[in-house]
Amino acid sequence: MVSVSMGHNADKKQVVTIGMDVLDCPVCFEPFKPPIFQCSVGHFICSSCCNKLNKCPGCSRTSFEHCLGMERIVESAVVPCTYAEHGCTNKIAYFNKKSHEQACSYEPCFCPDSGCGFSGSVATLWKHFTTQHKWPSTEFKYYTPFDLRVKPGAHFLRAGDGQLFVMNMVSVEPVGHGVSLVCIQPNTSESSFRCNVVFSSFTGHHQISTLESVRCSSLSDGLPKNYFCIVPKSLVVALPITIDTKLVLEVEDEQEEEEDDDDYDEDEDEDDESDDEDGN
Repeated sequence: MVSVSMGHNADKKQVVTIGMDVLDCPVCFEPFKPPIFQCSVGHFICSSCCNKLNKCPGCSRTSFEHCLGMERIVESAVVPCTYAEHGCTNKIAYFNKKSHEQACSYEPCFCPDSGCGFSGSVATLWKHFTTQHKWPSTEFKYYTPFDLRVKPGAHFLRAGDGQLFVMNMVSVEPVGHGVSLVCIQPNTSESSFRCNVVFSSFTGHHQISTLESVRCSSLSDGLPKNYFCIVPKSLVVALPITIDTKLVLEVEDEQEEEEDDDDYDEDEDEDDESDDEDGN
């Protein structure tokens, strides 16, 4: 049972409580959204299931009609976001609830300390990490190298735009330290960031390890453990780190390609003019 706001006119709006299963398709169990159909008896079915079935699953009737009345109801059924307690103030049509919450910026991330239990938006995590746990932290700018001390444990990073990352180093005996990096975000897709780590194994030697796509994590499963490079113990005290935004790099590449195309077109035009002059 869920409380929803029904009605479009302010003087007729009222909060009522209904069983939300009446707003779900009885075949696929997904929320109804326009267009909605009903058989001659009055059983409702969503448009997707209606296109797949040749008879009503409730009474075997074989014809369906567009149901405008039910569409008005589902369009008026407005519910709060599940993440309202974390700051989301949106009121969403019930049938849009799932898609909204999949992209909601207030979906919580988690403190990786198993004994803590704190969860909150990305904006609240930095303060929690630095004040509650006093974990090592660094603020940085994209494309600008910064140094991190080679030491087992987590190091939290905040970019100029507020985006959070955590770099975790674990001892990998006997060779050195494994380095992991994730972007702290509610979803678990790949982010638009990449990272370069520079280190040396001996005097005069430099090696660059690149993580082409930084994975996103809500830290619900703790600190990242899948390291993308191993830093040798010998001579390495601090690591120069650079985190870039791939989207900016892609735009720059596209601009360079367009400039190259323009240059090519200009060269062709000059060649054509030269041929015309020779022909005259």
